[in-house]
Amino acid sequence: MVATTTLSLQGTYQLVTLGADTDARSAEYAGALERAVASAMHHLGVNPTRMLVRLGSRNEAELDRRWPSVTVFFGTTGTALSPRDAALLDVVLADGTLVIPVVEDIGRFTKLVPTAISHLNGLARQDCGANFERLAARILEGFGLLRERRRLFISYRRVETSGVAAQLYEALDVAGFDVFLDTHGVLRPGEPFQEILWHRLADTDVILLLDTPGFLASRWTEEELARANTANLQILQLLWPGQEEASAAAFSTFHPLSVSDFEDKATLGPAARLHDNSTQEIVDAVEGLRARAVAARHAFLVREFLIEAKGAGLLAYMTLDRSIVLRKHGDENGGKVFVLPAVGVPDAERYEALEQLMQREAGAGRSYLRPPCLLYDESGIRGRWLDHLRWLNGNIASVRSVGLREAKQWLHLVAEGEGSK
Repeated sequence: MVATTTLSLQGTYQLVTLGADTDARSAEYAGALERAVASAMHHLGVNPTRMLVRLGSRNEAELDRRWPSVTVFFGTTGTALSPRDAALLDVVLADGTLVIPVVEDIGRFTKLVPTAISHLNGLARQDCGANFERLAARILEGFGLLRERRRLFISYRRVETSGVAAQLYEALDVAGFDVFLDTHGVLRPGEPFQEILWHRLADTDVILLLDTPGFLASRWTEEELARANTANLQILQLLWPGQEEASAAAFSTFHPLSVSDFEDKATLGPAARLHDNSTQEIVDAVEGLRARAVAARHAFLVREFLIEAKGAGLLAYMTLDRSIVLRKHGDENGGKVFVLPAVGVPDAERYEALEQLMQREAGAGRSYLRPPCLLYDESGIRGRWLDHLRWLNGNIASVRSVGLREAKQWLHLVAEGEGSK
């Protein structure tokens, strides 16, 4: 009998917005933020109409502590919270969930936020993104839908755009991205540069491609694009003046530049620089693309894995955290296996995230007879790191990792009752 694959999301993501009950501008911001979060969730393949609930701002729904929540406080005038908002703030602070204060003027931060959250790191409205893209991404990280490590790879031709590349590196670093730029990396003498570059490319969320007239003249930039295609990486392609919208890779989003985006007439060379507002538009565009980029890689990983699971005769469904639970036909209560798809390179952060998910599962009364599994795509990962993951599998009994190439064999072992080996 051929198994059918059943996929379902269970639960709700809760966005708590405080401050809008007593201030019109805060209410406007709260509505715009909800739309930005809904758009980002849509790009991830999570239906916001069904899965996103906004609390506060006259919504009388109660916070459900079983499901993830993130709270945003908007401070624009220093007006006291309404009784309902004050009660919600007490609840989320007691639970220790993520609370993000957003204020109009960061210089007046302590005057614009309640004393109870004055110790938290806040954001100025201008740093949230023109349409709240940056804040929405942080909220998705708080929901567990995006990893908190935000990695970016700048692909460029050094002789043409070293100045702009360095400028974008600084702007993205300030925005919280872990940016790979070949002139800013830390490599020990004797290390294989190209191997490390491919490894870092495999772990990036978005590639920022500086598409200049001579970009494809280098065999290295051509190979970077080939690797990006193989890994299903999304590219934000900055088109220099005069460059046409011709996709350099399978997954390109275009961002055209004009001469007026530059500080002077020089658009190429180490002295060329973008205006600050043009740089910030690029940062917002990267943030807006990130959720879609991660979703595409996650979807590929899940799709390939589920095909193999079906071939092994297993049923599968997805949890709220977009993890996968496997079980055999007719085995409703036992033999389940929890699988966490990991976009990029598995590291200690992913193992910790998996352990936290299993603690949440245990708290909800769900148990598994086999250790949970971290699923990843081996493409581009350094051989030394793959050896390290195999060593972990042999020495840590509580968690194991499985590469996509070995998934078929592992799934058949699960179907036969030997998946923990």
